[in-house]
Amino acid sequence: MRFQAERSFIVPALYRVISLTVLGVALAFSLAGCDGTGTGGNNDENPSPSSDPVGGFSSQPAPVVIDGQNDDWSNLTPLYDDTGDGGEGIAIEKLWVAHTDQHLFLRLIVDRQIDLLENNDLTLYLDADNNPATGASSLGLGAELEWIFGQRTGRLRGQEISHDEIQISSLPTVRSDEFEIALDRSVESVFSGDSIRIGVSSGGDRLPDEDGGLGYVFSDTDATTDAPSLNHPPASGVRLLSYNVLGGSIFDPDVQSNYRRIFGAIQPDIIGLQEAVRSADETERVVEGELGIPDTWDWAKAGNVLGSRYPIKDTHVIPGTEDTSSGAFLLDTQDPLGDELIVVLMHPPCCNDDGGPDQRSRDERRQLVVDGVAAFLRDVKQGDGPFGVAQGTPVAVTGDMNFVGDPQQPRTLRTGEIVNTDRFGPSASPDWDDSPLLDTNPRQVAAPFHTTWTTSESSFSPGRLDYTYVTDSALNVAHEFVLNTQRLSDAALSENGLRRNDTVMASDHLPLVVDLTLR
Repeated sequence: MRFQAERSFIVPALYRVISLTVLGVALAFSLAGCDGTGTGGNNDENPSPSSDPVGGFSSQPAPVVIDGQNDDWSNLTPLYDDTGDGGEGIAIEKLWVAHTDQHLFLRLIVDRQIDLLENNDLTLYLDADNNPATGASSLGLGAELEWIFGQRTGRLRGQEISHDEIQISSLPTVRSDEFEIALDRSVESVFSGDSIRIGVSSGGDRLPDEDGGLGYVFSDTDATTDAPSLNHPPASGVRLLSYNVLGGSIFDPDVQSNYRRIFGAIQPDIIGLQEAVRSADETERVVEGELGIPDTWDWAKAGNVLGSRYPIKDTHVIPGTEDTSSGAFLLDTQDPLGDELIVVLMHPPCCNDDGGPDQRSRDERRQLVVDGVAAFLRDVKQGDGPFGVAQGTPVAVTGDMNFVGDPQQPRTLRTGEIVNTDRFGPSASPDWDDSPLLDTNPRQVAAPFHTTWTTSESSFSPGRLDYTYVTDSALNVAHEFVLNTQRLSDAALSENGLRRNDTVMASDHLPLVVDLTLR
């Protein structure tokens, strides 16, 4: 059952007067463009935070998107810079804060690569009502919310809560020293007013160094970003859908109506399924019989199952680990695309716990799988691959990659940098023009998130597990999106024949869609 904490506190009258006076003065300075922080000057597009971020209040509305790349923070000013002030543990170096009407955004830099959601004590404190007399006494502020990232748990007004109850998300999912974090401001149990105070700690380090936290005001803003739509593919091109169907849930009659609506709204031309668990023939019977896909499609299995509106000319199993392989499919897409298309469908091992059939860690096993695909792409490019395709043949690599540990794994797929060269041979740039593959990194429809996996049943908050890479020397990405029906408006749901819980009921992964045309 979803926990909704009640706000039951009394603010002394004198404190209200002082707080409102300070807030008014801070806002006046902010509107006047005052800057004295030493962390960066004002500009017309991105005004700096207020002059006293510890004692006063800052406000920085901005259309941030949680994509794990940090580009949209480049013109924003850090709220606090504590670089070089670390101890033996994780040192917290910089913090940015921004907001829209819907979300509070944080960008955090630490002094080393960490897995944000495991094996650390990095803690976020929010004084949600800007009242030091209420909440837990931490860092000199009254924190209604305390969230420990590495333990994936926290407390809200004294009650233990999960990520789902405060709608917190972060990227990247792999280890990094920079993270983007978002909280949904519509969660009234957290956000009870227009001003908050923020603090962060880890071991012996804290930010800010002074008691009282960093003051932040949710000023009025019309900051928005252009989210993708469910627009159907262009006349000349193909729509590729990658979808992890959660242990073969497409075979469950209780959720087949959800899948039928999802497939009907997306209208894919090629479907790559992970966790289909049964044969290609069994999958074809269900998908064409119950889920609304035309019975003229071709289906094949090579590690994972792929269905195509266009003929599947050949398949090849790409070796990885002893129990995990990838599949390559050669499609006759001359009519819609103007060339053949190679689709590589992957599903490396999940999670970060150690030990498997070969006693390798999950990170090591994932690396073997991606090394195998990188070697396959090298061989295709050199004319030694199994399909004997012409130079410049378009390639798309897609699937549930389970990248939750070592950032080398997505780097290998993008750049062709093989780690296990003794087994898979030398590295080679995977695209035909000796460049890296393009990581398409689709964004959710109607939401500022690039997360592709989400479930309230896990302690892990939403993450990016599903990827599509393409040879962009040969392919143009005309359109791309991740479908999360919970984020759609009532009008968008109705227009596309969807229901709000369709993606939630179908799988813990979200459908990842890329529209491809020939470059």
